[in-house]
Amino acid sequence: MLDEERKELIKKHASLKIDRLKQIDYPPVALSIGEATLGQNVYPISFGTYGNFSALVAPPKAGKSYFISLLKAAYIGGQSTNYAPDIKTHRTEDLFILGFDTEQGEWHAHMGAKRVDDIVGGHYENYIPFMLRELDALERVEFIEYELYHKYRGKTGVVVIDGIADLIVDVNSLEESNEITQKLMRWSSELNIHIIVVIHTTFGNTKATGHLGSAITKKAETVCLLERENDLTKVSFPFCRGFKIDDFAFRLDNDGLPVIENSDY
Repeated sequence: MLDEERKELIKKHASLKIDRLKQIDYPPVALSIGEATLGQNVYPISFGTYGNFSALVAPPKAGKSYFISLLKAAYIGGQSTNYAPDIKTHRTEDLFILGFDTEQGEWHAHMGAKRVDDIVGGHYENYIPFMLRELDALERVEFIEYELYHKYRGKTGVVVIDGIADLIVDVNSLEESNEITQKLMRWSSELNIHIIVVIHTTFGNTKATGHLGSAITKKAETVCLLERENDLTKVSFPFCRGFKIDDFAFRLDNDGLPVIENSDY
């Protein structure tokens, strides 16, 4: 081994070693659902922290677009507490919220974006939605990366990618799946943002589709599962890195807006 290589390894050893005596604060939370007590402290139960990504897993037509609108609105604040009283924002400044829709046409994408304003009760200028349906997989990745690293770097809090499968060619490609998952980890960590990705379930079960779904499920901070039952959409959290989030459900009100109900469904 060359002397320069050895020096680099020595540097990495010091920087990567975990100091168990160091006091580490609770990670900065973007969105929380409920609270938990640990010892003498009460902590927000994190749906997503800055520097991480979470995954929303759902079959087609389960209400994922409505729930995405609700999460975006909850992060903004405003009147969103009337629709989702337990989902709390921890946004302390006017950070941007970026939404990348890869599959819906113009009318549905516009309705989903406008729904956020309706839930908030006003127009939040720093919510910027995009429609990437006409781009191919590589172009979508390049566009998202440009927006994150150049246009909105240092000014963004939450990013939603609906759906992550459209950023690769084959969801069963181990190489592509690992590469895009690694990008999610790098983007969220380097830019100190929280990324919410949406992926469909495999037909007939509740697993996220393909090798991509497996990779994302393993690495995500929180995995949220949606299941439709009549006019209710059940929301559960099969995998949480921190405190367990209680299940709940939502239905659409007379204005077509999602309203969370209690967990006794």
